[in-house]
Amino acid sequence: MPLTQLTRKNQAFVWDKNCEESFQELKRRLTTAPDAKEPFVVYCDASKMGLGGV
Repeated sequence: MPLTQLTRKNQAFVWDKNCEESFQELKRRLTTAPDAKEPFVVYCDASKMGLGGV
């Protein structure tokens, strides 16, 4: 959870190797379709301001 630690109050913003790896994995998971052979649940929400995923 390196990325969530960057959002803590009074926490210095330091982008390190762990942050980069977490960010790349997050992007991969958000842009890869789920395996249709496995059960999955889609939760959605609408906003003009951002993107979310579970």
